[in-house]
Amino acid sequence: MVGLMRNKSYLNSVMRKQLLTFTFICLGFIVNAQTTTDVLHYTYEIHLNDKTDTIYGKARIVLASNSRMFDIELTNFKRTGKGMTLDSVYYLQDNTRIEFLPRPKDKQAILLFRNDTISTLYSDDMLKRNVDTFEIIISYHGIPDDGLIISKNKYGDRTFFADNWPNRAHHWIPCVDRPDDKATFEFYVTAPSHYSVISNGTKIEEKLLSDGNKLTHWKEETALPTKVMVIGVARFAVRTYKDSPANIPVSAWVYQQDSIPGFRNYAVAPSILKFLSDYIGPYPYEKLANVQSKTIFGGMENASAIFYEELSASSDDNIESLMAIL
Repeated sequence: MVGLMRNKSYLNSVMRKQLLTFTFICLGFIVNAQTTTDVLHYTYEIHLNDKTDTIYGKARIVLASNSRMFDIELTNFKRTGKGMTLDSVYYLQDNTRIEFLPRPKDKQAILLFRNDTISTLYSDDMLKRNVDTFEIIISYHGIPDDGLIISKNKYGDRTFFADNWPNRAHHWIPCVDRPDDKATFEFYVTAPSHYSVISNGTKIEEKLLSDGNKLTHWKEETALPTKVMVIGVARFAVRTYKDSPANIPVSAWVYQQDSIPGFRNYAVAPSILKFLSDYIGPYPYEKLANVQSKTIFGGMENASAIFYEELSASSDDNIESLMAIL
């Protein structure tokens, strides 16, 4: 009996310690959530080319002004030759461009870029401004070591596909790469004119440029985490299905060589969307694009732009169950 009582006392002590530890962990998460960077909107300008794998990017990031310091993740340039180099980081104050510098002479704003994190410290003068948000602008370039997969598809054609899950977006775009930090966003992608560009949200604009490139602008109004903010750039054949639900166009984006089997295989998507919308609830996005892709993991259920493994479009097998799961 004494042994049982001692064991019970020991177990109670262990449980109290575990409960106390769990409480401190929860408090840590709460404090962290209250002090970390909160992004409201991203605007990305991405320039792609066929000569090299180097991308040129510009990010306009709108943040809630609830902290003096903001941390933005972006992979540093590595000895391998991959990673990103910062060209400039600045904000606008009264239409004046103010640079973040490692050692600013005017001490207006301090910039640190280390351990794949851009840390920016605002001055006291900035904090006196009665504003709810700040916008910082980051220009950069480099070869992505992950996140944006630049490769060749099964036909040997060059492709660019974002593969951000679960926290790999910062390898090619500056961001707060956490699933709990959601923001609206838009992509302006400039690429050679023979490519088509797919992304989340609604296509706002597509136009040919005088230099032989094409600019495509997509905008997503629903706040999403970075793991599902994507672009896909390839020589696509595109079809929008006539039996799409009202006001929700369902489309197939497949390699041009796979257009006949791809359009056939992906044609089940509208009926699946209708069934799930009736059975579970309304579909929350502007469109549904089903995309043949070349990524590391073979596919990803990105919001409104689902990426599928590239063999799915040319397979003779019924892929209805695959599309229903994603």
